[in-house]
Amino acid sequence: MRKSSSRGLKLTTVICAVIIMAVSAVLSNISVADDMEVKTAQSE
Repeated sequence: MRKSSSRGLKLTTVICAVIIMAVSAVLSNISVADDMEVKTAQSE
């Protein structure tokens, strides 16, 4: 019983970490796209 609950906790932690990494990656991609748009608008 204890082993399965501790394994479930680790699995939940891993899933949370993956979700956080995915969200931060999406946010950084959006900010990079915004920066590129600004640079192209300034260069024109």
